[in-house]
Amino acid sequence: MLIVSDQHHGGVMGCAGDPIARTPALDGLAVRGVQFDHAYCAAPLCGPSRMALMTARHPHEIQCWSNDYALSSEVPTFAHGFTAADYETVLCGRMHFVGADQRHGFLTRLVGDVPESAYLEAGWRLERVLGSLVDTPGYGRAGLLKSGPGRTGYHAYDELVAGTAAEWLQQRGKAGAAAPFLLVVGLVAPHCPFVAPPEDFAYYADLISVADLPPEDPHLPPPVAAMQRAAGIAEPVPVAAQWRARVAYYGLCSFLDRQVGRVLRALEEGGLGEDTLVVYTSDHGEMLGEHGWWWKSTFHEGAVRVPLLWTEPGGAAAGRRVKANVSLLDLGPTLLEKAGLPALPGASGRSCTGLLREGGRSVDVVWAEHAQTGAEGQVYVGRMVKSGPWKYVYWHGESEELFNLEEDPAETRNRVKDPACPEICVRLRRLVLQDWDPEQIVRRLRQEPAARALLKTWIDRAQPAEPDPLWFAEPPENWVDTSPEPRS
Repeated sequence: MLIVSDQHHGGVMGCAGDPIARTPALDGLAVRGVQFDHAYCAAPLCGPSRMALMTARHPHEIQCWSNDYALSSEVPTFAHGFTAADYETVLCGRMHFVGADQRHGFLTRLVGDVPESAYLEAGWRLERVLGSLVDTPGYGRAGLLKSGPGRTGYHAYDELVAGTAAEWLQQRGKAGAAAPFLLVVGLVAPHCPFVAPPEDFAYYADLISVADLPPEDPHLPPPVAAMQRAAGIAEPVPVAAQWRARVAYYGLCSFLDRQVGRVLRALEEGGLGEDTLVVYTSDHGEMLGEHGWWWKSTFHEGAVRVPLLWTEPGGAAAGRRVKANVSLLDLGPTLLEKAGLPALPGASGRSCTGLLREGGRSVDVVWAEHAQTGAEGQVYVGRMVKSGPWKYVYWHGESEELFNLEEDPAETRNRVKDPACPEICVRLRRLVLQDWDPEQIVRRLRQEPAARALLKTWIDRAQPAEPDPLWFAEPPENWVDTSPEPRS
């Protein structure tokens, strides 16, 4: 069973060392299994990261650059691999598939995705899901200003997904089904809106102060600074709003943990816990104001490092912490190998089964990439490679960064011009450019606006049938109280 959340900062868990994060279900997985301390997404954005996870291929290999790109149905996923081996493959909840194919190898889907439409090329269509908070999930000041205690459609969605997955597990246990299964549970928390259930917000409001907010970073690399200006947050955001957003984010992590706990309890109650492998991860992180940035779309640790917890039946390797770099590209190949199934054709990801054993080794090199068209038409293309403690970031035509995360975990000292580091820069630059052509990506993205506009026109005119029914009958409740102020 694989549980995938959305936008979970890799450090905001008790098991990751956060002194205030209340995440007992996730902490329990870490105690009973293996915790990967340096797991990275393949792209710091929902859609590309998830398509890379499913296919074990880099975003540039599957031509998925942003949230409205559809994965080709001709590209196999690890779900295809399990289905071909007669597993019952079930997707319950979020996976960010775009377009008519909402299965991509799964036999069954219990709950569709959170938007109102699978055709994201025509827009998000979240008006009924988020109501007055519809402007808060993406980049922009609204997500910070409309923060605090409250209730959102995303809360309702996750409760439905967790409850449906729990019921499926309990019913399967009662039925005594013999066929093996792969259940993927997709949750949207702790993705913004930064609105937490009131009880969770109140808990963290007493623990988080203004002093806990990260300092501003005046040295953002050019593309990130430009993206920040385009998002409308180049001007200072009120401290009270930043505090509310941080408090709410922690509250959302606890809300997420309760949904994970609900699924795990059902697994045990259904009598399936003793022979089911459980994995938890997230598609990318959340900057939480670090380096003056919120959301994702950067290569700083807050955005690209993700939680990854692996628990095997019988408590194999319980309590182990793996320090090697691993990628979400590696997750599908590892699951397939653990099940004794054939490798996924065309995969760039590598199985990490060796790391689950004491003394196991890995290649220890991971990549992430991002491509974005700015409001002014400028195309930003970047790639990151991490090898051992060294992280090298290449923004095509813009800037380069080099950090040693063992010596500088906050990524404050760019050593790309350090006279002690030229050989490291050359080696990592070569790895970044390996099998990756940024100019080709730029040309492709410059052609996209016309193609997207044509697709949008067709979808608006043709109104193609939705592959899954809406997950709600009536629009869910949405409200937020923006009055709380940080304690003095």
